Amino acid sequence: MGVEVLIEEFRKLLELIKLEYDNSEKKVVLLKDVQKLVLPGQVFENLRRGTTLMISKWAAAKLYEAGIVDYGDKVIDLKNLIQLEWKEKNNPGELQELPRYFYLMIREDADKLDQNIKNIIVDVISLRLNKILVFASKRIDASLVENLTREEALLYETIRSLIDEWLKSISPIGGAR
Repeated sequence: MGVEVLIEEFRKLLELIKLEYDNSEKKVVLLKDVQKLVLPGQVFENLRRGTTLMISKWAAAKLYEAGIVDYGDKVIDLKNLIQLEWKEKNNPGELQELPRYFYLMIREDADKLDQNIKNIIVDVISLRLNKILVFASKRIDASLVENLTREEALLYETIRSLIDEWLKSISPIGGAR
């Protein structure tokens, strides 16, 4: 019935977020001096080791593979993840700030992660999902829900819209609160 259509549409919207991520910029730090670096629409000259640049994600990946740069925004750090997990557990009414594309970033590095880190990430996802479901069931306006990632914002809006429609169809006062 309609659930399959809804799920397919949701997948397409998630794919658009991934496309947006793939075309985003990434912070890199030069590992060596570079005389000239030519990228589409950008030319950098006389760059010193340690210089931080914001460049397209695909270019960052190529330069990383060549050993010219390191990524400047490491998301998956055990210490930071443990702190994030603690904050999510101990602040049930709010979501902690995450990078805009947190989930896509961790998916990219999933095969390099040890099981302990994966377990913490799964716990963080579960904690955040529960908060999102609570916010949606209370029908809190999306603009009031802070620190949603792109994927979470899509999930939140979808769930909240479904709840609104469901309430309109079953409630004796329609969708009103």
